[in-house]
Amino acid sequence: MPGPTTVTAELDFLKKDIKHSTEKPYKLQYDPGPDLPRWNCENVSQSDIPVHDIRGHENEYTLEKNGFVVLKLESRLVPEDFYDEKKVKEVYYEEVKEVLKRERGAKRVEILEHGIRKRHEEFPISTGGDYQYLQPTSVIHIDFTPEAALESSANILKVPSSEYERVQCMNIWKPLRGPLTDWPLTVCDVQTLDVERDCVATDVVTRDGFTENYQIYYNPEHRWYYLNKQMPDELIAFRQTDTDERYTTGVPHAGFRNPMAVKGETPRESIEMRVFLYF
Repeated sequence: MPGPTTVTAELDFLKKDIKHSTEKPYKLQYDPGPDLPRWNCENVSQSDIPVHDIRGHENEYTLEKNGFVVLKLESRLVPEDFYDEKKVKEVYYEEVKEVLKRERGAKRVEILEHGIRKRHEEFPISTGGDYQYLQPTSVIHIDFTPEAALESSANILKVPSSEYERVQCMNIWKPLRGPLTDWPLTVCDVQTLDVERDCVATDVVTRDGFTENYQIYYNPEHRWYYLNKQMPDELIAFRQTDTDERYTTGVPHAGFRNPMAVKGETPRESIEMRVFLYF
């Protein structure tokens, strides 16, 4: 059963368009100039979506059943340290690897990348300029398609999936300060997701390369969760893809404006990382 603080939120989804059946959606992460649109797909907002609190029931949710789990990690880094990339890679990366090897039984753990998000106090209202830090992602998505995840493992981490019996790609998310109520993370229970019905493979292109993720159509059958008042020692680990055919479905997710956010709370600061587990 969900916790006591179920809220209603507005989430952004891929807008349904008949052209998606013949033209693959894409999004360019740079300005290509006047001759090419930066994207060929649109988002649509859906309001009054129930987002259920799992506080007090964290142990009832698992990667195998729901696609996400809450893990504990008391990092040696203080919040300010997470803005030092060297400290994050030397300390936090190793802490996360140790937790995942212990909790998940992985033979090997590799960190693909991490990102820091620090919400500008005016976000989501545009300031008219570039933000210093990444802002919360409000569009529901899955980071990788199965093919793109394995390509990242082979091409970036230089770890071919053929060397292992199983490869699992996960996202590890936590706030830098807590208890967090400002723009928390919401995740979808994979039991309520149908990949063929709800997910659309989309090219995400930078100047240096591209990857492929899933954009998500709204479906009222989806069931959404969050961890109310999440603390910095609480990690939300959620699946992106898995070579085990029982668990291939990734978890749609995004940040959301919490109508129950504590007034005057410091804007959200968080770290997320894409992690590969090899078995």
